[in-house]
Amino acid sequence: MSESTATQLKDEGNELFRKQDYLGALVKYTEAIALDDKNAVLYANRAACYHGLNRYIDAVDDAKMATKIDPGYAKGWSRLAASRDALDTLPKTNLSPAEQRQKDQYSACLNASQARGKVSEARDPRLAPISKADDGNLPWQVARAMFPELEKAGPKKFTSSAWVILHAYEDFMGGVERMNQLKLVPHSEAPGGFIQQGNLMALTYLTDGVMRDWRVFHIANVLDWITKYNEQALFEVKVHKSWSSDGLETIKEQSQKRLKEKGWDDVRPALSVTVRAWIMKGMLESSLKDGPQAGVHFLKRAIELLEWGRSVWKNVADKDRGTIFQDTFLRSFPIEHLKEDAEDLLREMSTAKSLGKGEVDPGFASSFCIYPAGTAHAMIGFYHTQIARYSDDLLACISFAKGAKAYMRAAEAYPEDDEYRAWYLSCAMNCMQNAGVSIRDFNKVAVDLREAVPKMMKIWAVSALQQGKLTLDDPVPL
Repeated sequence: MSESTATQLKDEGNELFRKQDYLGALVKYTEAIALDDKNAVLYANRAACYHGLNRYIDAVDDAKMATKIDPGYAKGWSRLAASRDALDTLPKTNLSPAEQRQKDQYSACLNASQARGKVSEARDPRLAPISKADDGNLPWQVARAMFPELEKAGPKKFTSSAWVILHAYEDFMGGVERMNQLKLVPHSEAPGGFIQQGNLMALTYLTDGVMRDWRVFHIANVLDWITKYNEQALFEVKVHKSWSSDGLETIKEQSQKRLKEKGWDDVRPALSVTVRAWIMKGMLESSLKDGPQAGVHFLKRAIELLEWGRSVWKNVADKDRGTIFQDTFLRSFPIEHLKEDAEDLLREMSTAKSLGKGEVDPGFASSFCIYPAGTAHAMIGFYHTQIARYSDDLLACISFAKGAKAYMRAAEAYPEDDEYRAWYLSCAMNCMQNAGVSIRDFNKVAVDLREAVPKMMKIWAVSALQQGKLTLDDPVPL
């Protein structure tokens, strides 16, 4: 193919981009790259398309490729402003005047982006509570106070949400404690005279906590916490030689190569840190920044890598390949906006025979079987609700009715003292109201909601969800 053909495809992509047809433009740029893969402009243009489609990770990958092909191409560096971590990819010393201008340009974009992020953070209702850690009313504090009562009640109280949030909190705080152990110690042979010394299990405990129940995620000092977390993640990545910015195909190839050369003791922790870092990145993007799409991208990457590993190493023992490839680990992934994944999860869980080997605490089954099923039903409800909002009257009524049914099943999956039971009953009522169901059916759910609210308030009176109010447009007075 001739160079003029690639140029023609680029021009067609430019025209589509001007019309904000980002997907069409992306296809044209991709075709052009197949003909001319050393063209930095094509990668930078495709990065802009990815950014327009909210596919931020792919945007950063293409922008980095543009700067690698042509380090002097200013627009390539500016595309990296989509990532707050991209500043580290620029040279830091011995900069030429042109390079310094590029860095200054990028820094200005990054600072503006971070400023917007701080505004979003200040008003974002998804943030977990960060200022009431010592008043005794946070869910995990209430759950801890209930512990003697739960132990005395025995199996009758094993389904209480207190077990879930308490063990999730213990795991999460175990990660925070280990994260805080990271420090610099003198070392005569190290560059700069210091090396990092810390605990290599922080990511494991942090992710175990948020995967048991994401509501446990809370931060007392945002900037300090994020700084410490980033240092800890980089520390674990460096020690285990994990993958931080590599593409999925590269990770698949290199992990198999390393497995042949060094065995599971080398590959297992490397893959674990890679996946867990993506989980935390997804959580941070979704919770602390106004970037839920980027958060979903990181989680989808982790899921794809796990599903690939489970297939390739399906006959390998869990003790060798690691806990990240166990059924329970994959089940507990947040699956917002992924209806097909939700349905797949429900099908898998209907045929699951066990939770795995070894002793488990009372909240384990809830965290890794019951709650994921509730989340899956809720995501299906969310899907039908969104379909309804963009459909004509008849299809809208049908979709709202399907959404109500899914939300009801979600509510039934949670313990009676969990806030999600009341929340999803409220969501179901909102759908029923829009679907025009009978007063009799509506009132039945209203009664269930009235009964559910007092039961959940003991543990969940102070939570991120409660800060945003419980019901949708207050369908019934509480």
